[in-house]
Amino acid sequence: MEREIPTARLVQRIAAELGVPVASLYDQAGSPSSDSDAMQKAVAALLSAFAAVRDPQERQRSVAVLTAEAERLRDLPDASDKA
Repeated sequence: MEREIPTARLVQRIAAELGVPVASLYDQAGSPSSDSDAMQKAVAALLSAFAAVRDPQERQRSVAVLTAEAERLRDLPDASDKA
């Protein structure tokens, strides 16, 4: 059985890989930046996938790919831009 890594430790590792403070992963109120159930499930899936990557270089590559995709998607217009 694979050992589980506490969520707080995973968040710290992700912040370290991204080179950002842990606080930047949360909104100003200190709670996760989205309270939607879908977002929480997506974050849990990302944390699980991150924990499964054992090789530090592969973990960095995975973070780089995800970061690049997030930046690309951030530049796309969303529904509020069309209103």
